[in-house]
Amino acid sequence: MVNILEPSHHVLFNALPFERSNAPVGYDNDWTYVAVSSGDKSYRLILDYVANHLRSSDDHVSFQLESGKKKSSRFIFFFGGDDDDDDATKKKNLSSVVAGLGLHAFEWESQTFHCLRQMVGTPVGTNCGAVYAENLVLFAPRRAAEPLLQAFVDQLVAAAEATTKGVYKLFRWYIRRGMWKDAQKVRARSMDSVMLPRATKAKLVADLDAFVSDAAETFYASHGIPYKRSYLFHGVPGAGKTSLIQAIAGHYARNMYFLQPTHPKLTDDGLRSAIEQIPANSVVVFEDIDALFSKTREKKVADSPLTFSGLLNALDGVGSPDGHIVILTTNFRHQLDDALVRNGRVDVHVAFDYAVAEQIEDMFAGFYPSERKHEFAVKLQAALGTRNMSTAALQHYFVTQRTKSVDEAMANVGEIVRDIDERLKDEEKTKMEEEAKEKEEEEAKKKLAEGEAK
Repeated sequence: MVNILEPSHHVLFNALPFERSNAPVGYDNDWTYVAVSSGDKSYRLILDYVANHLRSSDDHVSFQLESGKKKSSRFIFFFGGDDDDDDATKKKNLSSVVAGLGLHAFEWESQTFHCLRQMVGTPVGTNCGAVYAENLVLFAPRRAAEPLLQAFVDQLVAAAEATTKGVYKLFRWYIRRGMWKDAQKVRARSMDSVMLPRATKAKLVADLDAFVSDAAETFYASHGIPYKRSYLFHGVPGAGKTSLIQAIAGHYARNMYFLQPTHPKLTDDGLRSAIEQIPANSVVVFEDIDALFSKTREKKVADSPLTFSGLLNALDGVGSPDGHIVILTTNFRHQLDDALVRNGRVDVHVAFDYAVAEQIEDMFAGFYPSERKHEFAVKLQAALGTRNMSTAALQHYFVTQRTKSVDEAMANVGEIVRDIDERLKDEEKTKMEEEAKEKEEEEAKKKLAEGEAK
């Protein structure tokens, strides 16, 4: 009988990393055992594998049910993606099961191992309440089997970090646990679907191609330069920064590691640890880098423990694995300290601006017959007049016109203008309300100060 439960027992030990009564029979007869801490990136991978490769369904084991997690691959589709993948059309599980507390016998490559998951020590207070520390112990029924157990763990980690062109995994840093956790599997949009000015995109792709080449890796190593490449994506919102990052991860078959440096509990040591734990040949993203410090290095997030020097050290990549593609994004490059974007720290600056004629034409050709793209661009630009339009706004228009003919889409360009005017009107209204509120607060403070003076 299989139980989905969390046993309440825990252990305290001195010499061995487990209580003898919890170990498999015969463990002391030339067996090899290794302990794995709950903070290690292999921990959840092992628990998942064990639950799905038990030696026998008759074994008395426990499982832990994790709600809200999908056991099968989960895909997010972006413009330009193909949605006919089998995994994408299957009904997804809303929970997953991993090995619970206790002893589990499982198989790997025709060999039987044991895994003991246990709570250790006494409860420790955290932001989430009192919790026990956890670890697991792997047992192999033979002497000097460390290489075998290591091969098992290495295989799990390698499989989890493996990439396929066009698909990547998005990882997020969990500060409380000090570990990376995969948030989702993403089907990336193609590089062709990213509507940058052609010359800008061609230059960027050429730079990336050169960086990922064997010749570049050899060059960096021979000159003692950290093998990484850093890019600053700057410019107006909705111009394609996020889309390009997704396309880069997919095109170069690299997983993405997303950092939120404004988190109020991210310290210098925590950020350094996060960077050091990112596997080689990954895409590392610092979004909205301007939200941390002003041009004069003053903190914009008052309760953030991260220092400016700590951020610089992380960007320099000292001690980090090779092959990182580091991407910083901002809508306000002029607010960045020069030291943050100097050569060597940021290698390439990529500007994102409002849509120009060639981008309008290229996007039109993705939805309608390309022979009319110039006609559409001329008509749209005439309707816009002096207004600016982002590529995100244009894509939104094409989505709203998805059931319309090309002639109808050409005739309805006035809808884009109306949307832009309404947005500008709302922004102006919001700005006036904020200014009025600030004025009221200042007057209230002034009256309070005058009253105290009397």
